[in-house]
Amino acid sequence: MKNTLKIGLVLMAIFVGITSSSFAQKKAKTFKGTINYEMKYSGDGLEPAQIAQMPKESSIKIYENLTLTEQGPATIITNGDLKKVSVLMNLSAYGLKKYLIVRKQEEIEKENKGTIIKYLDETKDILGYKAKKAEITSAPKEDEEDAGTAKITVFYTEELGSELVNYGNEMFHGLNGVALEYEVVTPKITIKGVAKTVEKGKVKETDFLIPSDYVETTMEAFQEEVKALQGGGDE
Repeated sequence: MKNTLKIGLVLMAIFVGITSSSFAQKKAKTFKGTINYEMKYSGDGLEPAQIAQMPKESSIKIYENLTLTEQGPATIITNGDLKKVSVLMNLSAYGLKKYLIVRKQEEIEKENKGTIIKYLDETKDILGYKAKKAEITSAPKEDEEDAGTAKITVFYTEELGSELVNYGNEMFHGLNGVALEYEVVTPKITIKGVAKTVEKGKVKETDFLIPSDYVETTMEAFQEEVKALQGGGDE
């Protein structure tokens, strides 16, 4: 009788463990692939020539809770599991080095302390995904006091990831899902991005490794080198 009871308890524990594990995996969905966005810009202070120079498309590579985006000479890699952001600046074409700036959890959390995310009931279908609406209000960064408060309206999906995929993201830090459509409104410019394609696969974990020829530095030291390249400093 005692042996039967023990076996029953062991089987129950295994069943509960499997069920809990399956539920957790189902709840925390992840994605491996690339999302491509169409970009549009507007603003009273923008000249047509300025708008013409801005990128008409952007993309983000995602591997579970890793993301990679490229902006000119900058490559930004976020790691939601390790709670850090790596900024790679390739300025070798300008006679400088390839720089690595690592932003860690304490700095990221401090920078996003004033961000407020309001989740709304509205939903819409975007590329076959159920997208939920949210509004994000973020205070200006310490070095952008004249930029005013940014307001972001976003439609996001939980089918491609959780808040971990947005960790350290300049616009979506803390958002519980992947943005498929968004509009960023600041006093100077309005930026709108709409996902045009969601391409599954063709992204590997090794795509997010930091190349060995990048020299790690601080943001302050990097800014000083860039200032010197531009011919000077404050006069």
